[in-house]
Amino acid sequence: MVVRRAAFVPDRIWVNGADGWMVPLHRDDDPETWLTLAEGDDPIAIQVDDGEHPDKGILPTSSNTAAWLVNRMLDLLNVQEGTNILEIGAGTGYNAALLAERTHTGHVTTIEVDPTIADHARQALCRNNYPVTVVNGDGTLGYPERAPYDRIIATAAAATIPYAWIEQTQPGGRIVLPLAFTFHHGALLALTVHSDGTAHGRFHGEAPFIRLRNHRSATFHRQTADEAQVTTTRLYPRQPFTDFDAGFAVGTMIPDCIPGQRGDDDTPTLLLAHPASRSWASLTPGTSTHEVRQHGPRNLWDELENAYRWWIDAGRPDHTRIGITVTPDEQTFWLDTPQHPLPSAKRRAV
Repeated sequence: MVVRRAAFVPDRIWVNGADGWMVPLHRDDDPETWLTLAEGDDPIAIQVDDGEHPDKGILPTSSNTAAWLVNRMLDLLNVQEGTNILEIGAGTGYNAALLAERTHTGHVTTIEVDPTIADHARQALCRNNYPVTVVNGDGTLGYPERAPYDRIIATAAAATIPYAWIEQTQPGGRIVLPLAFTFHHGALLALTVHSDGTAHGRFHGEAPFIRLRNHRSATFHRQTADEAQVTTTRLYPRQPFTDFDAGFAVGTMIPDCIPGQRGDDDTPTLLLAHPASRSWASLTPGTSTHEVRQHGPRNLWDELENAYRWWIDAGRPDHTRIGITVTPDEQTFWLDTPQHPLPSAKRRAV
């Protein structure tokens, strides 16, 4: 059976307005445009700014994923008939319907943090005769009532991997999610869970996704320039700010640091902040040497340079050569094999 995406898209969607804001488009007002978008392959925003503003907004906070990315994730998940699946992020309910089609005699549970979005998905799945359990709750906690799962799939990007997902997946099971650090918009990760409570996996391509609500980046924080320690450097590491693979590698080593740029498009001033520690750094380009300003308990620019030099010395590896091991206590990134951990790459389990 072919699952029609338009059967799950709500009557009101959000599109880019001429003034830069996102604005609602209602099916009754422009049925032709609505249908073209609903039946297309591009992502569709179904909520902005967590539903706070009815008339305009800035940030998409729920969407129907682009078709190519949906297919890529489902291929990595490798759903079989009879599979017990947990989906994190119900959205429109369309992806849950695709999962139900693939597992057929199995069971699909989808958990959604937003009650309005969850209610829409529940109604759409019921209307289209898909026996999916829709739960309103925090997906980072999983849903132990139906565990253990053969497969878990997240349709929102995580900053770290909730260990509850590992605990609720049976040995040999698979977890597919977009993992996103602040230096990039995310990459697809496929994990296999083992009987000792660990999970190992690799990355499989870029994956721009909306973030889990409680995994969003904090606000960029910067103090005044006269509070900073001033040094110079000969290295101008713009690549992590512009190149996905460089940013991905650096992001594993200095997590939760927010990059930014300002000024000249060719040689901009580079910015870096770690809101949790109220640390910040900037590099203003010069001719042969560049001015570095740093403030706070962390010397962020030193950390960035060390991570960037590691990436260069390692041969500028792309993100598919990087993997991760998850244990109850930490998450460790490695290059090619778990025997080659990245420097300063361990992160506390959540």
